[in-house]
Amino acid sequence: MEAPYDLEPDRIISEIRRLRVRRVLLQMPDGLKPYAQQLAGEIAGRTGVEVFLSASPCYGGCDLALTEAERLGVGLLVHFGHTPFVASPRKLKILYVEARCRLGVGEAVRKAIGLLTPHRRIGLTATLQHVHKLNEAKKVLEAEGFRVVVGSPKGKGVAYPGQILGCNVTAASSISAKVEAYLHVGGGFFHALGIYLALGKPVVAADPYKGEALEVSELGERIKRRLKANLMRVGEASKVGVILGVKPGQFNPQQALKVKRSLERLGKQVSLLSLDEVNSQQLENFPELEAYVSTACPRLGLDDGERWVKPLVPAASFLKAFGG
Repeated sequence: MEAPYDLEPDRIISEIRRLRVRRVLLQMPDGLKPYAQQLAGEIAGRTGVEVFLSASPCYGGCDLALTEAERLGVGLLVHFGHTPFVASPRKLKILYVEARCRLGVGEAVRKAIGLLTPHRRIGLTATLQHVHKLNEAKKVLEAEGFRVVVGSPKGKGVAYPGQILGCNVTAASSISAKVEAYLHVGGGFFHALGIYLALGKPVVAADPYKGEALEVSELGERIKRRLKANLMRVGEASKVGVILGVKPGQFNPQQALKVKRSLERLGKQVSLLSLDEVNSQQLENFPELEAYVSTACPRLGLDDGERWVKPLVPAASFLKAFGG
């Protein structure tokens, strides 16, 4: 299966030879995993090294497979689809492969024009796989008379103008005063929703894989209403679990303790729960708990609020509503 991404096999093989490692772990987000076997076969065939494929979920640069790499005794961890987010241990070498997408973005951007037309000043963002196509998108918009602005990101996991993450939309917020709406280039609408939920301005998602565009305000408002309802349910609960995520880039014990103290001031009984993979099945093992506040990924309990059996809200939303 030919990948529509540049997985940089020559660069990976060059690094393996330079480091003289004998065992390698490839870690990919789910969207890239279908291309992993072919790549692993090429790497093994050209170098003779043992290649392991991480079959575990990978949610971002915050979810680096450090424990897997250590247990497997690999000399090199190759992480695909993200720029550096967490510091790497000195003993383990990490190679980041950005997996730039080869697809053009023009068709999806042209589909977005009708949705953007009420506005003239547009902020332009993309996920890492498409950030190199922003000039293409910019030219399409400017040909239609739009004024286009690309912001500079700050913080973890972002390295290029216009690049955003699900948890870092500073490339969008840095230009908020200059634009009326945003166009985000990337698959699906998860990242576009992040911009809308953070900034409240119209956001259109242009999907290069489908050649389609979607304005996300209606979905964003449904999410806000559900979050408000879940915050009310947390306020009514007497026993609350505080989730401490232990993934490398999500570990925040200080915030977990701050949330715990805030809940206790509200008269709640609080249990601290440490979790690597946060899911409903694991939480059902604590039937007495009536609600949860998560300090793991800040998008947990936000745009996926409907999938939790009991209300789960992100720590930042809880602290904003109830004080810290």
